[in-house]
Amino acid sequence: MAKPSMNTHTTDLHLGLALQPRRLHQVLLALIAAIAVGLTIALSKQGWAAAAMLGVALLSLALAFHFNRRGQVARAASVMLLTLTVVMGGLVFLSQGLHDEAVIAFPGLLIFASMFSSRPVFIGLLLAMVAMLVGVVGADLSGWHASAVEPNSWGQLVNVVSILAVTAFFVWLLASDLRRAMARLQAEKIRLQESHARIEFLAHRDALTNLPNRTLARDRLSQILSNARRSGSMVAVLFLDLDNFKTVNDSLGHGAGDQLLCLVAERLMASVRETDTVSRQGGDEFLILLGSVEGEESATRVATKIMEQLAQPLWVNGLEVVATGSLGIAMFPRDGADEDSLLKNADMAMYRAKDAGRNAFRFFDAEMNSSVVEHLHLTAGIRTALTNGEFRLHYQPQFELATGRIVGAEALIRWNHPTLGFIPPGKFIPVAERNGLINDIGSWVLDTACRQTKTWQDRGLGGLVIAVNVSPVQFRRDDIEREVATAIETCAINPACIELELTESLLVADSVHLSAVLARLSGMGVKLAIDDFGTGYSNLGYLKRFAVERLKIDQSFVRDMTQNPHNDGIVRAIIEMAHCLQLEVVAEGVEDQATLERLQTLGCEFGQGYLWSPALPPDEFAAYVQARQPAEPGAGRPGKGAILVPNS
Repeated sequence: MAKPSMNTHTTDLHLGLALQPRRLHQVLLALIAAIAVGLTIALSKQGWAAAAMLGVALLSLALAFHFNRRGQVARAASVMLLTLTVVMGGLVFLSQGLHDEAVIAFPGLLIFASMFSSRPVFIGLLLAMVAMLVGVVGADLSGWHASAVEPNSWGQLVNVVSILAVTAFFVWLLASDLRRAMARLQAEKIRLQESHARIEFLAHRDALTNLPNRTLARDRLSQILSNARRSGSMVAVLFLDLDNFKTVNDSLGHGAGDQLLCLVAERLMASVRETDTVSRQGGDEFLILLGSVEGEESATRVATKIMEQLAQPLWVNGLEVVATGSLGIAMFPRDGADEDSLLKNADMAMYRAKDAGRNAFRFFDAEMNSSVVEHLHLTAGIRTALTNGEFRLHYQPQFELATGRIVGAEALIRWNHPTLGFIPPGKFIPVAERNGLINDIGSWVLDTACRQTKTWQDRGLGGLVIAVNVSPVQFRRDDIEREVATAIETCAINPACIELELTESLLVADSVHLSAVLARLSGMGVKLAIDDFGTGYSNLGYLKRFAVERLKIDQSFVRDMTQNPHNDGIVRAIIEMAHCLQLEVVAEGVEDQATLERLQTLGCEFGQGYLWSPALPPDEFAAYVQARQPAEPGAGRPGKGAILVPNS
């Protein structure tokens, strides 16, 4: 244990003397000059003992000077202090004892020790000085060596002045060092204060926009709510998310995205009062806090102003960019009594604004929270339904309108929840698409439809084409081809018996990847159709680029086309356009004879709807087909071995 202590002490000593060789050099020169003066005086008085002692001291100080020049500062300081202590003690003993002028050098030596040596050396010198003085007084009192007090002389004056001058010089040097050290400490203190202020700023400010960050915004919201509770006023919390910001980042680069965020921050600040808070929450999300508002009207005015500001073009890297946003608003105390509930509800309202088409703002209402709870219940229910086999497929027959033959069916998923009862697909499919469960549902639907097709073929119901809806989410994965091929091969059916129904939105997002996937699926023999045509973009461009065979007209146009000339014109235009592109047309939602006859007149090839039958469970569908026409063996394209039924 002693060794580490010694090493620590040595290290501390070296660290303490690292900047002191120059000072020790100056002090040694001053001491050598002073002792040379004392030696001269002693020789002039023929004080041979004092002269001998001072001569030895000069040699010793010369040795210390040598050590110092070689960088051995600690050794030089120790030699100097020991020499001076012995010399001063000897002069006191030889001369006037406690009345001798050499006594006043002891405080200076202690200053030297405190400056250049460690604590043990300092304490050792102090004890040695006290012992010398005690010895001088003891020798004088015992009569062994009497100290004679001589009258003042010019020589004594020179000695006193020399000692004072050397001591004063060293104290001045020490004081200078201390002043510089204090100045450095003060400068360091200022730098630390500035650094702490900067850290405090960064801890509560967004580094890119200099707006308050999430932490500071929450603190301010807490203060605003406290003031509102005392005054009984209202507070508006606005949550903004930029629309299509990822497009700017991906196309122009992250530098341009950062520039856009800074410009948006400036416009948001220009849209509110100085007492309001605009905060960047991260990414392209901003939070606006409005205190002491009069009601929804005040929040509406601010939201409208924000929308107008964002609608003005921004110049980013020389390009004109429009940064629209979706804004959700929650009001205190109506929509929440604390920070968490207000922030959550404003965020929820923002997503409702996005669902409404973006570039809009929405106020929170209780139904939003109910829909979120319902969404969570549906998500959990979908997982359970997949595990417990609660989903079923029903099949709605498709007919060739010219002959009345059953040519196939559309597979439609049904969910009869154990406690909630029947849940329509339009309610749970969007939920499944948002949370990714649509991939599992789609795989199950495809596999089940293929197995059912194989079962019907084994029972003699050949020639049916089963249409399966495919979500755009499924096509974003790389294994859609593998799933289709595996289902067909496992069930050992003709690929022409399966038709994949795609949405317009998927095809509009044209990409080399999608084109290649559809081409390979078509090459396998699988049929491709566009579902709900007319409700999306209805762009002729993608119809020519993809290997689709059919268009399915959405039932919203077909159902009342005989009473609505506008819808009749849309249906007629779609049929004519499809025929120009050599595509077949399937009309959904055929519910009466007049609609059927009108579709036949327009040349529509196929139809499905309640005029014939709703979607039926597998066994009822098979019975429906068998009751109208005996099954013919074999599988093929529609029209070859299809099932015949009357037009009624």
